[in-house]
Amino acid sequence: MHRAALLALLCMLAAPISGFAFERSDGTIVHCEVTRDGESRVVHEVWLGHGDLGDRHPALGGAAAVVRPGADGWPVIFFDSVVFRAMLASDPHMSDFIFYHECAHAQDPKRDEIEANCEAYLELDKLGVLTPERLDALASTHKKMLRLPSRYGGSGEIFWERTLSCVKSRRDIGLR
Repeated sequence: MHRAALLALLCMLAAPISGFAFERSDGTIVHCEVTRDGESRVVHEVWLGHGDLGDRHPALGGAAAVVRPGADGWPVIFFDSVVFRAMLASDPHMSDFIFYHECAHAQDPKRDEIEANCEAYLELDKLGVLTPERLDALASTHKKMLRLPSRYGGSGEIFWERTLSCVKSRRDIGLR
C-alpha cells in the first residue's frame, strides 16, 4: 500500500499543472475569456515542464507559451513553467505581456503574431500597468531577440517596431 501511494504521488508530480487563472507579476489574478457563437468561456491553462532552464518542453516548440485547441475545440494556453520561472526572476513584465499575447490568439485564432502583440500592448495600457519603465523594459526584451521566425518579422527589433506601428494605427482610428 505504501508503494502504491508513493507511485501515485510521483505520477501527480510529473503531470502537467492546469488551471483557469493567471497570476500577473503584480499578484493580480486574471483570466482570459473567449466568446464563440454567443457562448463565453474562461480559457484553460496548462503549465508544462519541471526541469532546468534549457530543458524546454517539446509540445511548445521552443516557445514560452502557445495556444492550441483543446479536446472540446476551445482554446487552451500552454505555458512553459521553466521559462516563466526564470522570466519572473529577470523580466517579470514579459510574463504579463506573454499572457495577454496568448489570450489575444485564443480570442481570435486568425490573429498573427504582430496583431497579438498589439492586443497585449493595448490591453496592458488600458489596465494602466504599462508604465514608461515597463514599456522600456518590453522594448529592450524584444530587441534582445536577434533571430526570430519570419512571422515575427525576423528579429525582435522588427517585431517590436511592427507592434508599435500596429498600436499607433489602432489608436489613430480610435480602436483600443
